[in-house]
Amino acid sequence: MKTMRMIAILLLTAFASTIFPQTDWQLDGQIRHRIELDNRDFNSDTNINSYNLLRSRIGLTMKVSDSLSGYFQIQDSRRFGEEQSTLGDGSADNLDFHQAYIQIGNLFNLPVNVKLGRMEVIQGSQRFIGAVGWHNVGRSFDGVIFKWFNGKNYIDIYAFQEVESNAAENDGDKGVYGLNGNFPLNTDVTVQPFFIWQRTNPNDDLNRFTTGLYLKGKAAGQLAYEVDLAYQGGKLAKQDVTATLAAANVSYTFKSSAKPTLKVGVDLVSGDDDFGDDKVKAFDTMYATNHKFYGFMDYFLNLPVNTLGRGLIDSHVSLSISPKQKSRFSVIFHRLAAQQDFVTDGGETASLFGNEIDLIYSLKYSKNVNLTGGFAIFSPGEIFKQTRGEDTSTWAFVMTTVRL
Repeated sequence: MKTMRMIAILLLTAFASTIFPQTDWQLDGQIRHRIELDNRDFNSDTNINSYNLLRSRIGLTMKVSDSLSGYFQIQDSRRFGEEQSTLGDGSADNLDFHQAYIQIGNLFNLPVNVKLGRMEVIQGSQRFIGAVGWHNVGRSFDGVIFKWFNGKNYIDIYAFQEVESNAAENDGDKGVYGLNGNFPLNTDVTVQPFFIWQRTNPNDDLNRFTTGLYLKGKAAGQLAYEVDLAYQGGKLAKQDVTATLAAANVSYTFKSSAKPTLKVGVDLVSGDDDFGDDKVKAFDTMYATNHKFYGFMDYFLNLPVNTLGRGLIDSHVSLSISPKQKSRFSVIFHRLAAQQDFVTDGGETASLFGNEIDLIYSLKYSKNVNLTGGFAIFSPGEIFKQTRGEDTSTWAFVMTTVRL
């Protein structure tokens, strides 16, 4: 049934283009395949698992005028072989609208744009709200964004419906509300303050806010830096929330045809030092694209769950270089430790989750084709040895992306 609905939508779109000939229609698409060789279980006695992930997207932009447009993006996300018989299964269970929204510019002749529907949302560095492009599905939000703008300055005010329970009195619903600003201080420095409010009904379960700023800039042309600062407060399961996140990165690109870039940084994510009190001190990164920040092996996608509530100190350094045109090789090292100590079964205090090294190579094969491959290795520290396993884990991938 889903397949028939999508075909009907495409046919209706084609018909509409003949009815509204003044409308500008633009088609885009992406097919992405990734094979992963997964040995991330910290057990050298087990065999490597292999997965083939396929994500297919087709999008259509409809521009009616300078102030009115729409965008539809259909997505299919699957693993090879999950349908045991392609002859017997035609239900298209993985087919969905990834995005479907309308945009209205200069609402009532005011410097306000409106975006309404289902959409990807990226704010700042994506430490708190991101599209999670690496994921085989990716994240979208259902809701509305009002953008007030004045030149390069703008403020986004938004309301998203994360959960709709369809229950009486909206019991079980969850909403996300907030604002995100962008203010260039000069040609080299931009500050982006934000406020995020998450609320469930009843709000005893969750009534939490996160506020802070993202700062990025350049100095002397080759030195770049970025800073994230955030504070979380409010209530979670009737407990007071008081948590923080601070992250800073500095990179330097050397003058060379290979563009070697050295980057160092540290993330400080607060954790709980006393689970018996009535305060929640572990920072929740909410809707972040954490794959970007805490290692390609994805042991820390869900904070604070993946840190056992202890928080995280991620000290990292990377070196990237372009050995030839349209290619890039990077080596990245992470030292991942708990912000609050962990007590082992033997009564000893431990603080290290482990160390990870990522080797990543990317190649722009042609105008429409990108190739990326990588290998990663993780050496567990005392915390992971206690909770996951004592052996070194490995992981590798090769990804091909084709765009229209």
